[in-house]
Amino acid sequence: MAEVELLPIATMIHLILGLMTIILVFRSEKSNHNERFAALILGWILLILGINYLFRTIIDYQLNNDLISTGEFATSFLRFGAHSTWVVFTGLLIILSLTYPYPLIQNAKIVTLGCLTTILVTLIFIPTGIVSNFEYDSLSSLFLLFPFLIWLGVYLRYLHSEIIDDRKEDRTISAVAALLVFAAFGDWLTYWLGIITTQENHFSSRFAVGGSELSDPNIINMIMESALQAIVAVSIISIFIGEVWRCRKRGISGVSIFTFSLFILGILWFIFDYTQMGIVDSCVETQCKSFNKVYNTYYIFTSQIIRFLLVPLIFMYVILNFNLIETGGENVWFTRVLVLLMLLIVTSSIIELIQTVLPIPQMITSALFAAAVVIFIGWEERITNGMIRQSSSVANTLLESGEVVDFTISKNEYKAYNISVGVSITLALMISLLISLMGINS
Repeated sequence: MAEVELLPIATMIHLILGLMTIILVFRSEKSNHNERFAALILGWILLILGINYLFRTIIDYQLNNDLISTGEFATSFLRFGAHSTWVVFTGLLIILSLTYPYPLIQNAKIVTLGCLTTILVTLIFIPTGIVSNFEYDSLSSLFLLFPFLIWLGVYLRYLHSEIIDDRKEDRTISAVAALLVFAAFGDWLTYWLGIITTQENHFSSRFAVGGSELSDPNIINMIMESALQAIVAVSIISIFIGEVWRCRKRGISGVSIFTFSLFILGILWFIFDYTQMGIVDSCVETQCKSFNKVYNTYYIFTSQIIRFLLVPLIFMYVILNFNLIETGGENVWFTRVLVLLMLLIVTSSIIELIQTVLPIPQMITSALFAAAVVIFIGWEERITNGMIRQSSSVANTLLESGEVVDFTISKNEYKAYNISVGVSITLALMISLLISLMGINS
């Protein structure tokens, strides 16, 4: 599956949005402290994903141009760095799920816990993973079950209170929980039907055999992967049933439309995957065959767009539309720049993707992009106001219901968290570099 088309673009999007979000957090001193801390975590998540995609962009370039052999790649800093940043990303997701939308720890100790968790995950799982050649890499992926279960539980709990107890304001909480599930695991959710019918096991076997030169398949990884796939399928089905129930009672919403789209994509993916089963099984039975070009194109325009373009947009929608940061006052110009950057980058990416499929001259696509730039700049205020509707925040809804207590996070604690994540990334890259130079697991 080729990712070269979107990986460089995704790298730029995530790095820019992550950095600008972190800057906006420190310019939003009047925001609710719990929501402001959640915005800081989301900013670091975007930034770390950008670093991860940067590694993967370089890896794809070197492998596709035969600049590095499989043996050299197996013990390279690039491989270790990509895995290490993904581990840090996993640790941040755990802290985010404990913080937002429902704060399970309702005091400033959540910052201390976030600092310790990020550093401990870095020091424990990165060196052990590299030294063991990622033989049990799926064990660290098991931690992704925590965000899944927490956000799914929050979604179901507040969907129930909205419908049964007639608390319309609780929709804010259930909607955010569903959006975070989609943002963190969106492209996985499109394979839900293949997971239920065990069709995805064929792909797991193909990738296990195809990647056997780097690490040997083992039963623990297969069990962990099956567990993660099971929770993915349960999540999308649960949210789908919940949104169908809500549509009957309250009417359709944007979250409902997105849920139904992912659900339908899962059915379509099952059909298209079924047509490729002979190619998928070829790795196990004889010799690996290449996928159909149309199938690869469909993969890019669905899973790849969701993972690399739609995911950062969902994260930014949550940050901007649910009052995690201040978007008014002195931050107005900064927010508009942020929104325009998102729109322009995504628009140019989609135009380039369309050009790779359809025989459209470069001059026409350039004219389309120029027209988009004019529209975005001319209607920047209207577009920004449309994306930022200032809906009621999750924190205010919870505080008004008396379910949580308000607490304060000092400026020094925000800085301490910034330092801890920065130290974690530095340690992750240093460990990766030193072990690759020493060739410990070669």
